[in-house]
Order: sequence, then structure tokens, then C-alpha cells
Amino acid sequence: MPFSSRESEVRLFVYQHFVDTAEAPPVTAITNELTITKAEVEASLKALESQHALVLKPGSFDIWMAHPFSAVPTSYPVKTDRLTYYANCAWDALGIPAMLGIDSETETTCPDCEVPLIFGVQDGRLTSSEGVIHFAVPPRKFWDDVGFT
Repeated sequence: MPFSSRESEVRLFVYQHFVDTAEAPPVTAITNELTITKAEVEASLKALESQHALVLKPGSFDIWMAHPFSAVPTSYPVKTDRLTYYANCAWDALGIPAMLGIDSETETTCPDCEVPLIFGVQDGRLTSSEGVIHFAVPPRKFWDDVGFT
């Protein structure tokens, strides 16, 4: 289902806010910037979540994820020249620099064996030639529990 013009407007603001600040905007920032009501923002956020365009924290209208961005600190900090963003997983840690067209570095540990890992993007290329990105959940099942995935 395509987004309504209001949902598209809210989604664009959410992503631009993440890009500019490395944080999710609160509902009040969306209402103030777009001059729409809280109810309109909440309805748009719920619709966007139902279409897998973002994820809300359970039981709230606070944005938890707008892939590839995480609104909470994770094991995948994506360091850039300007800001440190948080990604939801290793795949998203590569998605942030791809989306923004910037260089980055992520220091994390292997979730299986806890070996330190450093990878990133330099001039559009992966900077680590070691390691494997393993998907513990098949992609077709990601949205069954996206917080775990």
C-alpha cells in the first residue's frame, strides 16, 4: 500500500531528523515542524509502522527504529566525520554510509564468539576483508520479531 501524502511527509521528517541529529524526533518535534496535530502524527506513525517503514517502541509513539537507524544505543555504532549513528545490526551499519554516501567505521564484537570486529566504508568500499555477516533469522522472518532480528 502506498503512503499517504501525510505519511510521506512524516516519514521524510523522521529520516531527515535522524540524518541531522543521529536521534529519532519526538512526536512534539514532528507536530511543531509539520504544523499538524498530535493525533495526525500518531496516526501517521502507526500507519508507517504497519507498513514496516519504521518501528515504534512497544506501547508508545516513540520511534525505536527507522531502518537502518536505531533510536537507542546498540552494539553497532556507526562513526562518521560528523556524527555517530546507531545501527540495528551489522547489515544496517553498512546501510547508513550507503544511504548517506559517507565514510564510516563500526567497532563491535562478534555476537557468537565476542571477537572484536572493525568494519566500515571508505570511498564506497567495504574496509574490512575479514568476517562474515550471519543472519540468525531468515529474512522472510525478520518482521516476526524485528527487535530480536
